Amino acid sequence: MSGPWDDLEQGATPERSGTPPDHRTPGGFTVLLRGATRRCPRCGSGRLFSSWFKIRERCPRCGLRLEREEGGFLGAMTLNYLFTAFVWLIVLVGWLVLDLPDLHVPALTITSIAIAAFVPLVFWPFSKTIWASVDFLIYRTSPDYGSREAADRSSGNGGRS
Repeated sequence: MSGPWDDLEQGATPERSGTPPDHRTPGGFTVLLRGATRRCPRCGSGRLFSSWFKIRERCPRCGLRLEREEGGFLGAMTLNYLFTAFVWLIVLVGWLVLDLPDLHVPALTITSIAIAAFVPLVFWPFSKTIWASVDFLIYRTSPDYGSREAADRSSGNGGRS
């Protein structure tokens, strides 16, 4: 008997996961790597954005819904905030190591403001596709997520297509 997370394991075979080889979904690492490179978590195709800040409703190749529900962008915003804080923390630690004991506060302040302003803008599309990957990993085990029509009707979509 196979479990819902069997295909997340690297060594999972189509026989063990219960799906034919041509319908097998990618593993967890592959899905997250696709998200980190702004690609569709399910099929790996690109062109998911109509502009730098606007993600398409669906993947142009496989039809995967990229934002499943209203407010689904909050996860992407959280990832973006965490990444920005991480970058700022690395810069701060590096700055302190290189600049102490004579700390140049005005330059550090300007650098911090620049990081807080520009890193979220640069990372935004990556956070959207990474969050779409996380969403895909969570919902793909649902029996209602097997087809495009069923996925549209499943919880989290508000019954909208």
